[in-house]
Amino acid sequence: MLASMPEALSLIFSVEGLLTLVIGTFIGITLGALPGIGSTVAVAMVLPFTLSMGQAPAILLLLSIYAGSVYGGSVSAILINTPGTPQSAATCLDGYPLAQQGKAGLALGWATCASVVGGLVSAVVLILAAPSLLPSH
Repeated sequence: MLASMPEALSLIFSVEGLLTLVIGTFIGITLGALPGIGSTVAVAMVLPFTLSMGQAPAILLLLSIYAGSVYGGSVSAILINTPGTPQSAATCLDGYPLAQQGKAGLALGWATCASVVGGLVSAVVLILAAPSLLPSH
């Protein structure tokens, strides 16, 4: 399992992998900011485009769209008090009142920081916990 870690990192940090992550995140944020298009719908909309891609770029694209759409939902939650995704429903409670006070940039900044830190911490926990989930032979 750990022997394939350098191979996985080389796939992610290749030019194709990084470009796929950036494009997928941008698409995810855009789709997530549209109320009514949640994370699942965003992934389903892009799924047909992955059929002509390789395995690693397709998975990277779908993951980045999902993660980007979860964050993108907080944009509409803060600015227009309508969560773009169900995950950002609680953001309306604090983010929109800040936007009404003229502090929308502050609310968006904190939502961005929380999304990045939460995503990184959960990825590290997954990497550390995944080997213990393997069935023993």
